[in-house]
Amino acid sequence: MMAEKLPPEFIKELKSVCKLHEQAVCNKEKCREFSKTLSNLLVSLEDMKYHRTADRLMSILINCSPKEASHCEKATLVGERMKEAVKETLFR
Repeated sequence: MMAEKLPPEFIKELKSVCKLHEQAVCNKEKCREFSKTLSNLLVSLEDMKYHRTADRLMSILINCSPKEASHCEKATLVGERMKEAVKETLFR
């Protein structure tokens, strides 16, 4: 299945969220910010009928659960999936 052709503003936001995740790995506040920002992007994508991309981000968000005082066990998984999502939007 081909990737959806997202408008440039969504691609820019997706890249920004990906970078935010890199900062969030050992920072619970950044982790919460990442989760909230990704959720907001997901809602916007659904509203604009970009369902395939929204579903992909939902599957990433399901693995994201900010922790109080510990390193996220799924940080690598979420980070890799975010990078894949960005790459997919760039090579559509």
